[in-house]
Amino acid sequence: MTKRRSRARLQVTALSDFVRGYLHEDVAKVHGSVRAAAAAFSADASPDERQALADELEALLTITSGQTVRDLRRFVSKDLGVSWEPKSRHELTELIELLRAAT
Repeated sequence: MTKRRSRARLQVTALSDFVRGYLHEDVAKVHGSVRAAAAAFSADASPDERQALADELEALLTITSGQTVRDLRRFVSKDLGVSWEPKSRHELTELIELLRAAT
């Protein structure tokens, strides 16, 4: 599957909104960490919004399975056009778990 096809199959509306609202350039100053930003999002968001973001993150993990972390970062930033790059696949898994626990 090409990246272009992957992009077409992956809806990233919730992820884009989350990044713009919580993982912007001041994330360290405002929230301290990605995990803390996700906790703030979870407190602010509706159950449907948390579910949508968790679902998109799971889809991202599925579509990028077998790729290196470097490829995952490139896919997120270049192909999806999201300004935040995950440090690891584990970071995405932790975010999903946090979002699911808040639901």
